[in-house]
Amino acid sequence: MFLYLMINNLSFIISWEIFSFMSCFVELDILFDWVSCSFSSLVCLISSSVCLFSVSYMKGDNNSKRFIIILMLFVLSMNFLIFIPSIISLILGWDGLGLVSFCLVIYYQNNKSLSAGMLTVLLNRVGDCFILGGISIMMIGHWNYLCIWWFNFFEICMFFLVIAGMTKSAQIPFSSWLPAAMAAPTPVSALVHSSTLVTAGVYLLIRFYNNFLSMNFFFSFLLFFSIMTTLMSGICAIFENDMKKIIALSTLSQLGVMMMSLSMGLPMLSLFHLYTHAMFKALLFLCGGNIIHNYNGMQDIRDIKGVMKSLPFTGVVMNVCNMALCGFPFLAGFYSKDMIIEVMMSSEVNFFMMIMCLLGVCLTMLYSMRMSLIVMWGDSSSMNYENMSDDDNMIIISMLFLCGGALFSGYMYQNLVICFYNIVFLPSIYKMIVNFLLVICVIMSLSSWLFENKKQNNYLGVWMNSKMWFLSSLSSYPFIMIMKMSTNSNLKLVDMGWFETMGGQGMNMIITKVFTLMEWWMLIFFNINLMIFIMMIFLL
Repeated sequence: MFLYLMINNLSFIISWEIFSFMSCFVELDILFDWVSCSFSSLVCLISSSVCLFSVSYMKGDNNSKRFIIILMLFVLSMNFLIFIPSIISLILGWDGLGLVSFCLVIYYQNNKSLSAGMLTVLLNRVGDCFILGGISIMMIGHWNYLCIWWFNFFEICMFFLVIAGMTKSAQIPFSSWLPAAMAAPTPVSALVHSSTLVTAGVYLLIRFYNNFLSMNFFFSFLLFFSIMTTLMSGICAIFENDMKKIIALSTLSQLGVMMMSLSMGLPMLSLFHLYTHAMFKALLFLCGGNIIHNYNGMQDIRDIKGVMKSLPFTGVVMNVCNMALCGFPFLAGFYSKDMIIEVMMSSEVNFFMMIMCLLGVCLTMLYSMRMSLIVMWGDSSSMNYENMSDDDNMIIISMLFLCGGALFSGYMYQNLVICFYNIVFLPSIYKMIVNFLLVICVIMSLSSWLFENKKQNNYLGVWMNSKMWFLSSLSSYPFIMIMKMSTNSNLKLVDMGWFETMGGQGMNMIITKVFTLMEWWMLIFFNINLMIFIMMIFLL
């Protein structure tokens, strides 16, 4: 359907007016254009593959039906967000994503899942508050983002929406919730934390991109934080040993690339990278989940070795995903990354920012190659392969669906997106820079793999990077202290102050004083009247 809409340049809007008050209309609109239909098709493809994978992965779980129902609610909320162009109605999908993702993160009811769920929902509520603030100050009589014009608080409203998108897409300083959310089951990570929930913020900013063109600070602001997110996640992934967290940090790095391309004025390239990344990253999570499942829940890559011997099909598919993530020529990630880097080199981007971007690309290749070398070709002499199998039909079918996307989606989407930008002409040396970086990073990864087992003395650096530059503590502890201080002040001033004075006890005290005063005055009047009465008797 999206091909028909794109070729014919058509868009359809279905509008239902819920109610109107004076000149303000609250409507439920549904938008069908090539962007919404293509994104919805991608979400449905990935969700169907994840559901097939879950049939085998969640076998034996007592609550597997509830798990599938929550996944379907998540897909429904995502489609609400995609198809509804009205911001006030879009809250159905936006808040639905936050609520359902919280339920999925705490699916395993233990302390780790509960703490990760609270961190996830609280940081996402920050973005919800900002998007509600943007709705409240939008004074144009409607909330449809297709026809927004300038108003008094336009810049503040757009800034609120930028912050909301950054929280949902886990940009610095809101990045700590994404690796923590890996406490959820692997199918949740494949669907929620790779291609749908985390890209909701990018999708929102792409939809509002035309409204940001008049705001010069938006591009610099978003470029700085996106590059910092890419660098931070890449450096932390190199020092990380948890497989799911490495994949989560790579997702965080690619979200930074999407935001970076958006900040350079390339919304369609950002959408292009979103599509290609969703394909191979969901597949990478499925491969990681199958490996963890066969290795009895083991997630440390230092203990998972010889996957090419024990699980050959999963190993081959995982290598394809890692090569696509690195930008290996003619795979999905190559087309989007190469195009973003070429456009960045030909644009008026700060040289320092360009170097930081290329460094982020190098870090992506380093941690991907490191994980592949350790997991696939590590020393497996002490491993037991008796209980490992790679012949589950459901898992194979679900992986094959996404493997086709990881191989061919870049080429297919390139023919659709390239028409939105002029052809970039660069010298041959610049054209080959991605391949040069790939070769250099392969050599560095091989060198680091050979010295992997040697003792590391930089314990402070490893510890700091494993804590994501202390973002988890910085994003939770100050909020806890602020909330504690505000709660204590509210307790003293409101609950134990005004509410006590104006509430039941305060009214009881006031009424008691009033009646005491009335009793005293009545007693005085009675004594005066009695004295007057006695004096009149004596006078008579």
